[in-house]
Amino acid sequence: MNEKLTTDTQTDWARLARRDDNEIDYSDAPTVPLGSQTLRIRQPDGRIIPVKQSMIAIDEDIFMWFKNHDANYQDRINQLLRDYIEHELVE
Repeated sequence: MNEKLTTDTQTDWARLARRDDNEIDYSDAPTVPLGSQTLRIRQPDGRIIPVKQSMIAIDEDIFMWFKNHDANYQDRINQLLRDYIEHELVE
């Protein structure tokens, strides 16, 4: 199958980037009970890391800084925690 791949879309990405996450309409999305999904992240080096869904308390100013500076803020927070652990193991 020859499928033409293109980056040209009709999507107004700048408008979407300005929207708040609370404006997303999930009404047509099926519900997934917490704990029933098995999440995994495939790393660039091929490792697969299972994801543990949990709730932790993060100071609001810290959370908002990450959310406002990085679209993948959860991944960024996880990477910083991973870097911290690796640094602590070296010392």
